Amino acid sequence: MKCEMIRDLLPLYIDGLTSEESNKEIEKHLKSCKECQLYYKEMTGEIQSPARISDEELKDVELIKKVKRKNRRKFIVSLTGGILAAVILLALIFSRTNSSAKFEDVQMDYGVRGDKAYLTLESQPGYELWISGGVSGNDSNLKILSVREIGGTRKDRMSWEDEIGTEDDPCRWTIEFRDKIIVIENGILVEEENIE
Repeated sequence: MKCEMIRDLLPLYIDGLTSEESNKEIEKHLKSCKECQLYYKEMTGEIQSPARISDEELKDVELIKKVKRKNRRKFIVSLTGGILAAVILLALIFSRTNSSAKFEDVQMDYGVRGDKAYLTLESQPGYELWISGGVSGNDSNLKILSVREIGGTRKDRMSWEDEIGTEDDPCRWTIEFRDKIIVIENGILVEEENIE
């Protein structure tokens, strides 16, 4: 049988619609003809025929790849710029909030009311105080981190009050500024040290 006739019969052969005699002829031809074997395998799905891509489609694929590379570069540059801006912003915030304020930036009032010592720290109008500190027994350590401008006329005010202690265990506040350390015991200034 000729290849054209075999190829015409192959769909019927695959569906099992050909006679025994035709099946023998088709199988005999498939054993001897490589081209018809390949055609049969493609029809049964044993071999996927490669899809042909036109030159125009290849150009479109290359254009899409080029656009993706360009967009990827833009994204990386934008991401890097955003990260850099965030790092700079955090560095500015960190440097502002962690730089100590000077003694002259804060108004301080302290003394005794009855059997209690008190301490009040107040900012200038339009500023707020940033303070950190800790307490150990009757000792309180305060560090004036910064005095930040917030605008307006409001003053930021912080107050502490505690029982007056004994001579051996006084109520003590140690306040650290950038240029000075102040120690107040039982509402009385007992030490003032300038820092260079």
